[in-house]
Amino acid sequence: MPTQSTVALTGISKRYGPVHALRDVSMTVGTGEVLGLVGENGAGKSTLIGVLSGTVRPDTGTMTVGGQDAPLGSPRALAALGVAVVVQEQALVESLRVYENIYLGREIRTGGRGPGRKRRLRAAAAALLRDMHVDDIRADAVVADLTYPQRQFVEIAKAFADARIADTPPLILLDEPTSALSEHEAELLFSLIERWRDRASFIYVSHILPDVLRLATRLLVLRDGKVVDDLRNEGVTDRRLHELMVGRERSVDYYRETEQTGAAAAAEPILEITGGSVAGAFTDVNLAIRPGEIVGVAGVIGSGKSELAAAVAGATRLGGGSLTVDGRRRDRWSVRRAVRAGVCYVPPERANDSLFSAMSVRGNISIGFLDLLTSRWSGLLRLRDERGRAASLSSRLRIKTDSLATPIRELSGGNQQKAVFARWLARRVRVFVLDDPTRGIDVGTREEIYTMIRDLTRDGVGVLLCAESLEEVIGLADRIVVLRDGRVTAEIPSPATGKPTDVDVISHMM
Repeated sequence: MPTQSTVALTGISKRYGPVHALRDVSMTVGTGEVLGLVGENGAGKSTLIGVLSGTVRPDTGTMTVGGQDAPLGSPRALAALGVAVVVQEQALVESLRVYENIYLGREIRTGGRGPGRKRRLRAAAAALLRDMHVDDIRADAVVADLTYPQRQFVEIAKAFADARIADTPPLILLDEPTSALSEHEAELLFSLIERWRDRASFIYVSHILPDVLRLATRLLVLRDGKVVDDLRNEGVTDRRLHELMVGRERSVDYYRETEQTGAAAAAEPILEITGGSVAGAFTDVNLAIRPGEIVGVAGVIGSGKSELAAAVAGATRLGGGSLTVDGRRRDRWSVRRAVRAGVCYVPPERANDSLFSAMSVRGNISIGFLDLLTSRWSGLLRLRDERGRAASLSSRLRIKTDSLATPIRELSGGNQQKAVFARWLARRVRVFVLDDPTRGIDVGTREEIYTMIRDLTRDGVGVLLCAESLEEVIGLADRIVVLRDGRVTAEIPSPATGKPTDVDVISHMM
């Protein structure tokens, strides 16, 4: 452990409802250290960065900066103590100039009072950019005129400016800082971190593990909101990090693996994408979904997996390549056409993209099949049939509600998700596109959904499954397509008799 602590957290815990995002986390960052923070999606990395930067207030725990107590949950106070953060979501004011963004809120401290302050701020920003070896950004350029990678370097410059004005050695939090950078630009950032280690401490978060191993002097591994290891970066390999990140046993019964048929390999695909591309999301993807088969898609956030699911479901239009159903090309694929062809979609954001919160449970179920119950001659809905079918589906999926007239917003997350599934089950579903279908759902309801998925495949339905839980993808899938930076890096068989390990899959994700 470091001999001199710049920042220390003790006993930090944070819950979001029933979910433990952080569990009794304690950590330190020493002067001149680069701490590599790693963990699977959902391990708690973003929440921990939020606590350190002040944007997340923990339920319990304390923080010190330079040995002094620091106020938790106050970004302004922590910034004044030298904690700076660079996140993936840029927060620049596009109408302002580069130097104005870099020193926004710190104009007087950096440029002083009186005439000439703008000139002094411009000069300070220009000197900082030179020190960073960033030659293609002028201090007086308007941010709106910059490219996305250039804006990312302005964000980084804002954080590095703290190293020049902080009273104590600052802590710079870098959360996926290379996500928008080219290889050359990433190398520039890496050399910058190496040169500035005598002026600042760093916490570096990235899903690109070779980059973490290259930069970090120490590694902190999170799993399920807990610190599972804190080790010096001496002789640590990618594989060792993978094992520390996932390190858990899968339950065969939990995912109904004994019910996995594995009999679809020789069948003709129901739906197939060839050379599929969506700008900024994925490129040259080939994907086939066969009857009774579960195709898992694995990848970190930003890999393109959710965009691929949306394209299969018609929610996003392919910019290149082709999509066929039963061997017939579909050039004008849309959600409407997909549903008519039996391709139904459960998107990841239940509240925003799936539910009609002002409507009843019955209304949310029936909306998926109203066209099937509308008279072709009169255009009127067969109301008795609609009520009966909604009630039957609610009973089949065991949706817990006092009445089908209850507003959907009053149900638990698991019962809301059951209603989303129910709306499609009245149709002749041929392909189910499921993007993180058990997000925020309790264990018991998850098991019910897994059983339903197995029942659907037994009836010949093909399933495309994306999930943040790698364990879920491995447990359910017949084969796994792995995406990294929008490209397929592997297709891994996942039969019931020979499931791949988490490490086998992660090695192709990062």
